[in-house]
Amino acid sequence: MTDAEKKPADTEKTKDKSLDKKSKDKTSVPKKDNVKTKTTSNAGSYIFTFFVALATAGGLYLLWEGQQTNTIKQKITSQNIEQQISSIKTQQLELTAQNKEQIQNIHNEQENLRNNLTNIVRNNEHLRNDWLMAEAEYLVQVANHRLLLEKDIATATVALKAADARLAEVADPALLNVRKILAKDLQILNNIPTIDLAGLSVSLSAMSSNIPNLPLNTPDPKTYKLNQIEKTSASSEVKGIKDLPAAIWKDLKSLIVIRNHEKPLEPLLAPNQHFFLLQNLALLLEQARLALLNGHNEIYQERLATTKKWVNQYFDTEHNVTRNMLASIEELQKFDIDPTLPDISSTFSAIRKYRTQGQLPVAPVVKVEEKS
Repeated sequence: MTDAEKKPADTEKTKDKSLDKKSKDKTSVPKKDNVKTKTTSNAGSYIFTFFVALATAGGLYLLWEGQQTNTIKQKITSQNIEQQISSIKTQQLELTAQNKEQIQNIHNEQENLRNNLTNIVRNNEHLRNDWLMAEAEYLVQVANHRLLLEKDIATATVALKAADARLAEVADPALLNVRKILAKDLQILNNIPTIDLAGLSVSLSAMSSNIPNLPLNTPDPKTYKLNQIEKTSASSEVKGIKDLPAAIWKDLKSLIVIRNHEKPLEPLLAPNQHFFLLQNLALLLEQARLALLNGHNEIYQERLATTKKWVNQYFDTEHNVTRNMLASIEELQKFDIDPTLPDISSTFSAIRKYRTQGQLPVAPVVKVEEKS
């Protein structure tokens, strides 16, 4: 080390020595001063400790008080929450009760509406059934009138079928007895043969218009002229000498007519008698037609029998016109225009009794005698 470096080190040593001396001088204080300093330091520490303890106790007290306050607040908050919950529950119970009451009222209203609707439907059904029963009663009455007054079996049958359809729509088991009676009446009407009155009337009119074409049983001037025309036409048909003998033989045969008469010969009718005969025949057929339309079977059969007798007596039965006339008369005589008609008033009585009293009689057994 150099001298310059050694000098500062020496100076530092000297300084340290001087400081040590001063500290020794300070520590070399008398003993009383040391005692005072010790007591003052102990009192300060006690006071400091007291204040620290007091501050700690105050802090703990404040902490405890804060905890108590928080606890009280929590209790108050929980009580408020419980009160709110209980009030909410009470409100919910009240709302539930109100809702139940409203639901019950709605159910009651729905039940009332259902009952009212059921009553309306029942009333309408009763009205419809009453209307159907009235229609059935009217149809049976119409059938009875047509059968008894007009003897119209076809219309009566249709009316009874329509009445049975109305009763079927009612669908009441109590109407079974009525329908049984009605079915028996229908069966009886179906067993009666139907008659085409219009067709028979037209046939009688056609026969009446064909009366002038009937040939008389004995020749009259008109038939003689017709025979002469036939002879001339036959003779005019000769075309050669070969046909001449046959034509002569035919003329000779026509001069002689052989008739077999089991009855005495009728005298020739005068022209005025022939006219009245035709008019009387037309009148007989017209009377038969009127009897047909009125349902008088005895008059109808008697007029046809008289017409048949006169045709056989006064006209040529070998002629086709006469044969057709007799065949038509025999065909018309087969019809019974006044058959025995059943009494269908029992059906009407049963329906009337059902509508008024609701009681039905037992279906009677009706027997009808059929004409042969």
